Amino acid sequence: MTRRPWPTLLVTLFTGTLALVGLQAVWPFLPQGEKLRGVSAEPPPVKWDWTEFKAGKTAREIEAWYNVRVGLRNCWVMLDNQVSYTFFGEVNPRSEGSRVIAGEHDWFFEYQYIETAVTPSLWRAAVPTVVQRLKSVQEKLARRGIPLLVVVAPSKVEVYPEHVPAAYFGNRKPADNLSDFELARPLMQAAGINYYDGPARYAVWKAAGERNLFARAGTHWSYQSSLRVLSEIRERLNPAMRHPLPEFIVTSTPVGPPRVTDRDLLDLTNLLVTAPYAHSLPYPVLKPQQAVPTDQLPRILWVHDSFGWVLIDQLYAAHAMQPSESLYYFNTVYRIPGGVKQDTDLKKIDWEARLKSYDAVVIVWTEIAFDFDSWGFIETLDRALP
Repeated sequence: MTRRPWPTLLVTLFTGTLALVGLQAVWPFLPQGEKLRGVSAEPPPVKWDWTEFKAGKTAREIEAWYNVRVGLRNCWVMLDNQVSYTFFGEVNPRSEGSRVIAGEHDWFFEYQYIETAVTPSLWRAAVPTVVQRLKSVQEKLARRGIPLLVVVAPSKVEVYPEHVPAAYFGNRKPADNLSDFELARPLMQAAGINYYDGPARYAVWKAAGERNLFARAGTHWSYQSSLRVLSEIRERLNPAMRHPLPEFIVTSTPVGPPRVTDRDLLDLTNLLVTAPYAHSLPYPVLKPQQAVPTDQLPRILWVHDSFGWVLIDQLYAAHAMQPSESLYYFNTVYRIPGGVKQDTDLKKIDWEARLKSYDAVVIVWTEIAFDFDSWGFIETLDRALP
């Protein structure tokens, strides 16, 4: 009787794969595959201690070490994620970094935006103080000929709650909950704060039938809608600036797959194949203006979160601004354009001298992060300027 070769081949293939994975873990001679996106904490080194060994801690440390170094790890992680999303419509939860939630038709959301949309504010008592500081700084900058504009960016969850899986709201509705910004809005209006109401504008645009205000695959305002924001910011700032922003020239608006910030959440899912879920949307192409020389363009100080990068990139694509600085989360200083990190100690800045070269100060402050109070920038400026 002739023995069939298939069982032997299968066993050989299986054991060979296990051996390859184990060998790759200690001697990574094969490429790991496409880099995984997002935050990944490095496990602590294994402690070879008899007491910890008996308590089982050493085994857990070895397991943690192996999990992040297992051979072909990136491939296994992406394959697992692909199975979960393709067959069950779910994004595997992450232990670190942003948690991505998937709705129907490939709508992705950050969980923190969902939770904030239906969680009552704990910041109510602090709102009047923050508004008063904004008014104080706005007046101090105005005396120096520098306008202040607070740009409040909208939340994708507040704009498109119908695409969020209802289970994550837990029978709560975003419309029934006042966000921190909504609490601050009437006080800012009464105090005469110069602010751009992104949530209100996006609500109007959506009601008018405007599409693609956010990309399905991203967490930030789309490039198309953010250009509308920039146009309205220009109208607001120009009357008060020494050097006005030139007009934006759009040469074409091709439709294509989401790019850069329009696909940041899709990238965080770490799927093997993303093309079926990368739904196309329009992209305005800006022509660099030549009518206004560089030294006559405005120099704007940006204090912003991640929503600010889209605005900044588009302004420089249009050649509408002089080289300047970005105070990202009022924590890290970047030279713009280019986003080159600077070794600047924010605590040692002479703000009186620093501000003299600026035509305006713009704070981009996301609706759900209003309780971060401009990350301390307004308070710092209020104390520094007489």
